[in-house]
Amino acid sequence: MIEGLRDLAGIDHGSFMDYALEEARHAGERGDRPIGAVIIHGSKVIARSSSTYYTNKSSVHHAENTAIMGCSRYLKDHGPECVIYTTLEPCLMCLPTIVMANIRNIVFGLEDIYMRSREEMGGISWIGERIFNYIGGVRRAESIALVERYCTEKDRRTILEGIRQ
Repeated sequence: MIEGLRDLAGIDHGSFMDYALEEARHAGERGDRPIGAVIIHGSKVIARSSSTYYTNKSSVHHAENTAIMGCSRYLKDHGPECVIYTTLEPCLMCLPTIVMANIRNIVFGLEDIYMRSREEMGGISWIGERIFNYIGGVRRAESIALVERYCTEKDRRTILEGIRQ
């Protein structure tokens, strides 16, 4: 049996998502996609990050990846007891990265209708078996508002409508 935190009852997801939203706001203000991520262990934030997709001119500088890299040594020992909060559902690159970092619990704000990671997750048993909780819709309206405020028209349509131009 795969070890790790399974019961998320008693965790105030909204409070931790607020930290991710703050990171997303910072990203939007500097001209990046407004996506933020926070990793917690118990009641403590151990990492926080935001998308630097445009700032670093890199397709791999997603909020989830940079948060994971910021605490990778910690995750080696404590990943299964951690939860990652992200304002946008993890994409097909970030989802396996989260699993490889031993994080078993994912909470997100806005579903990614372009990548449709949830659908893909079901087709890869190795990933599905290692994710204990996959919770969406936490502070969804706030996540949408940041996308509408800060994204380019192209990014907005991709994220909110699933249309890639």
